[in-house]
Amino acid sequence: MDSDTEYMVLALKEAEKGRGSVDPNPMVGALIVEGNRIAAKGFHQKAGGPHAEIEALKHLGRPPKNDAILYITLEPCSTHGKTPPCTDAILASGIKRVVVGAIDPNPAHQGRGIQILIKAGIEVRIKVLEKECTRLNESFNERMRRKSLGDPV
Repeated sequence: MDSDTEYMVLALKEAEKGRGSVDPNPMVGALIVEGNRIAAKGFHQKAGGPHAEIEALKHLGRPPKNDAILYITLEPCSTHGKTPPCTDAILASGIKRVVVGAIDPNPAHQGRGIQILIKAGIEVRIKVLEKECTRLNESFNERMRRKSLGDPV
C-alpha cells in the first residue's frame, strides 16, 4: 500500500465522524501531511458548516510547509453556497499537492474543483480509494445522480 492510500484510509476515518450530522451534504474527511506526518485533520461536522479541508487548514493554525499534501475524500467544492469555495482556500493556503478520493457527483462541482487546482499549478492525484470514498456517501451520490438527470431530488 502506498502512502497516498494509507493517508486516504485515515481521511476516510475522519469523514466517518460526520455521520448523522451532515445530511443532506456528504461526509468528507481531510488530512494535511507534512514530512510524512499528519500535521492536521478535519471533517465536515454539520450541514452549512465549514467543509473538511477548511477545518484541517484551521486546525493547522499556520501556513502549510512547502512539502504539505492535502488528502481529501471528496473533490473540493468550487462554487459559493452556504460557504465559499474550498478551492479558493486551498489556493490561498499555498499547498502544492492534493490527493482526492472521489470526484464530486454534484453537477455544479463535478471535476471543476480539480481543474481549478490543476490550472493553478497544483499537483492533483485523483481516485485514491475511490470505491471506498464513493461508498461513504451513497445516498448523497444517488441524489446528485438524479439531479444531473433533471429528476426531482
